This record gives sequence, C-alpha cells and structure tokens, in this order.
Amino acid sequence: MRKFLLLCLLLVGALTFYDHPRVLPYSEPVLDWLAEHVSLPGAQSDSVVSRKIQKAFYAIGQDYGEGQQQALAKAAQDIHSLLQFRRDYCQNGDFHPALFGEAMQRACAVLEQYPKLEEFSQ
Repeated sequence: MRKFLLLCLLLVGALTFYDHPRVLPYSEPVLDWLAEHVSLPGAQSDSVVSRKIQKAFYAIGQDYGEGQQQALAKAAQDIHSLLQFRRDYCQNGDFHPALFGEAMQRACAVLEQYPKLEEFSQ
C-alpha cells in the first residue's frame, strides 16, 4: 500500500511539474480532475482559479498568432498580472498592442466569469 501511494505521488508530481507538449494532453485532464475533487467543495484557491484562467487563455491563444499567445500567457502568469490585465484592458479599455478586437473580448469574457478575483490577491 505504501508503494502504491508513493507511485501515485510521483505520478501526480511529474504531471504537475513536467510541461512538455507531448505530456500536456494527458496531464491537463488529470490535474483538472484533482483540482475539482480533492479541494474543499465550494472553495477555490488562487492556484485553481489561475490554472483555469491560464487554460482558457491558452485555448484562446490557439486561434491567434504567436504574439497574442505570448501576451495571453504573460497576462495569466499569476493573480496580480490577471488583476492588472483586467483593470487596464477590460475595465479601463486601454489599447493592448497584441490583443484587440475579438481576442480581447474573449479574454475579458473569461475574466468576467471570476468577479471575485480580487479576493485571491490578498
């Protein structure tokens, strides 16, 4: 039993920290399932929320070019950069040189799904 738990721990650790493109299609569903079922019901931590937003931004970036993908990845680095991105571009309407039009609308729509994002920055 102890060996099985150690194997599970090693597998989850490898899926968490190894971001090779060949492994991502397998690790994303496992990590999403773990985030939904292992954490406390009704409570979302900042890492779970930022991971969901990163995943949504990654999906948006796949429809656009390299510059847009990099801008979305930079915006989704952590909670503070997400808050700054939402404040500057979604709420204030500032111009982003790489993201504009439909890409910006889609990114802001993702952030609108998390109205209490400020609670995680404290």
